[in-house]
Amino acid sequence: MKIKEVQLQNIISNNKNFLALLIYGPNDGLIRETIFNTKTLLLDKETYEEINIDGNDLDKDPFILDNALKTVSMFSDKKLVILNTVKEKHVDYIENTINDSPENVLLIIKAGTLNTNSKIRKFFENSKFHLALACYEEDIKSKMSYLNHFIKINNLNLDEDSKNYLLQSLSNDRMISSHELEKIILFYKDRSKTIDLDEIKTIFNDSSSNTLDTMTISVMYGKTSKCSKIVYKLLSEGLNPISIIRSLVNYLKRVQNTKIEMKKGNTFEKSVTVLRPPLFWKDKDNFREHCMKWPLTKLNKAIITLLDTEIKCKSNSKLAKIHCEKSIMFIANDAKRLFRS
Repeated sequence: MKIKEVQLQNIISNNKNFLALLIYGPNDGLIRETIFNTKTLLLDKETYEEINIDGNDLDKDPFILDNALKTVSMFSDKKLVILNTVKEKHVDYIENTINDSPENVLLIIKAGTLNTNSKIRKFFENSKFHLALACYEEDIKSKMSYLNHFIKINNLNLDEDSKNYLLQSLSNDRMISSHELEKIILFYKDRSKTIDLDEIKTIFNDSSSNTLDTMTISVMYGKTSKCSKIVYKLLSEGLNPISIIRSLVNYLKRVQNTKIEMKKGNTFEKSVTVLRPPLFWKDKDNFREHCMKWPLTKLNKAIITLLDTEIKCKSNSKLAKIHCEKSIMFIANDAKRLFRS
């Protein structure tokens, strides 16, 4: 049975029977946060025993999961069993094991990206009794929902510029975003006062974000020498190549969306109103230049190049920095030709 993140807390709170939950997807931070929140929910109610099993353990001992689920705990009434790195070949064994499990046991199966043909995914999504929760990378809608929830539960006052800045700055990984937002709670004590953009940037000590913005502007104008130095600096400081790629992709998509609106006959001023989060006033001049100079064909090509590069980075982490730098410089060189004309 497919469920959403917002349903999970209520399901766990009201459940006393055996419960098996598959959590999968590319957003490892959201997976980890969901498991953490589940543990917190169980701890609030009563003590529980936690057992962690790896998929390799199943290969060595086929009965290890069955024993973990059915062995009676001496010290607690509830039990949490977490199965990591499960494999497709384990699905029959898992199905047979969990169909005969005791009450007050929660099994969480943690997996990465599973395609629609995955046997494990199909079993959990088609089951009437077991649950499947997909954790995809954050889009702007889910980021906005999460940010608004964070603001509400912590009774914060943020102006619109601060909210828009956070929406653009937050990671696609939920756990990373959560840690970043917690800085506001740690460093900002006066909850009655509205927090403005300068204060948010001070709290975040946002040198890397500012450098990313400078890199993006340099790429879009084709300033290859400056761009090369900034990319080298960011990678040397330990910034993830995928984060650099996604930052540029996000900007290119915003230019692309604006260009599409302009193709419909709208003015630039009207076209940028479709952007979410809205365009910062201080970025408008550069953004207008990029919209005027970059044709849609070049934007599409650059976005596809970067998305292909992200896949290469994930496939071979050792070559990620090289792939990242090579692709960004390729796009910057393309931009240089645009601004010569």
